[in-house]
Amino acid sequence: MARHFSTHRMVCWRLSRHCNRACPFCLSTSGPRVGHPEHDPFMMANRLLDLKVEKISYSGGEPFEYPLFPALVEHVRGLGMLQLVTTNGDRLATGIPEWIRAFEYVKLSFYGSRSLHDRLMGEGNYDQQLSLAEKLITAHRVTVGANYMLSAESVQHVPAFIADMAAGGFNDVLFQTYIYNRRRHVDRRFALKDTRQAIAELRESLSVHADRLPGGMKVHDYSRRDWFIVLDDSGRLILPTSAIEQDFVMGRVTDDTLRVTPDVCIKAPAALETIWERRYATEAIVDLV
Repeated sequence: MARHFSTHRMVCWRLSRHCNRACPFCLSTSGPRVGHPEHDPFMMANRLLDLKVEKISYSGGEPFEYPLFPALVEHVRGLGMLQLVTTNGDRLATGIPEWIRAFEYVKLSFYGSRSLHDRLMGEGNYDQQLSLAEKLITAHRVTVGANYMLSAESVQHVPAFIADMAAGGFNDVLFQTYIYNRRRHVDRRFALKDTRQAIAELRESLSVHADRLPGGMKVHDYSRRDWFIVLDDSGRLILPTSAIEQDFVMGRVTDDTLRVTPDVCIKAPAALETIWERRYATEAIVDLV
């Protein structure tokens, strides 16, 4: 399968906020006690195709906890849209399904190098992720990337982490700035003091690692997200905004018209295209090397 790592005409679909974990820094306030949505995901996938979506990036919650996920992935494959998934890896560590090959690539989540990641996710989880990546790459021929949360502490762990990713055969790394979840005690612990400065320093420190990952390294600055389209678990298309503002709701995915600004509402396909075009007018996602 050809690999596309662009973000144009892509929607991030938070299938469900149900997750086997309850990480305090989760961007979607997911957890084990959150139930799955009751809407028809197959109808919603058809609607995304009508809206000219070319790629779906599944997140959550934990996508592999969603009961209809296997059938949905096969349905979307039949529609011809590309698919990628971000996962904590826990369910895959117990068994990898054959339909995993339907994904353009699989993203595994990390929160630091070994010591910091294990402190947050449990002893041995870092090595579990590396072992899972090896199985996906060698036994299932799946392209594997990493999502790495940039927090006040994890920034200094990046060089050691990149060495492990290169040795483990990872294709790429997407660094993601910490997302404020309005829980002040958590935000103070994880938030970067100066996001732009941290990104600048990261680019400089990674310059010597330019050739270590074939897919490269990017950073997603979540303080600048007005182009990033999310389909949430209630069926709304939203634009996540800043730490202190509420997310901007474009409308429901089934609406004929959607908002692109508070005062402007246009036909749904044109609305999504308008937002996607913002990708090229912002530095929300930056190539580091």
